[in-house]
Amino acid sequence: MKILFAFLFISFSLMPFLSFAQENQEKADKPVAEQADKKEEAKVKFSPKGTRDPFLSREEMETRDKARRAELARIEREKKAKADAIIAAQKAEQARREREAYLKANPHLAILNKINIQGMMGDEVQINNDFKAVGDKVSGATITKITSTKIFFKYKGKEFSMQIPQPKEYDK
Repeated sequence: MKILFAFLFISFSLMPFLSFAQENQEKADKPVAEQADKKEEAKVKFSPKGTRDPFLSREEMETRDKARRAELARIEREKKAKADAIIAAQKAEQARREREAYLKANPHLAILNKINIQGMMGDEVQINNDFKAVGDKVSGATITKITSTKIFFKYKGKEFSMQIPQPKEYDK
């Protein structure tokens, strides 16, 4: 019986402490749930009106903006230079095509610089240090007619003429 009495005494004396511990446990669990709710509520959405970095001074921002503008200007210059290069290449190609078409229409222009008329002697002309007559070929062109002032050629189906240089008068 002493044991039973001791057991009951301990049970009743510890009962308030056990109920107090249980209440404390419930209170402890409650703030954790509330803290979780508060954490969800505590999410702050920062939506500034400007783009300025609050950790940079005004001078640093101006320096950064100046560098950014310089970089953008450099990129624009490069784009313009590339566009200009493309346009120049297109113009050069167009000029080359036009020159080829013109030379095709006037093939004699390709050999004009190769024909050097020095003079005339009778019915022959001196061309490139050699005497030529009607029917002879010079740089691929055939002589078709010789007059006192001109020589007529035919080259790739096209006819053209060149002036015979007049002899220089020497003063005595």
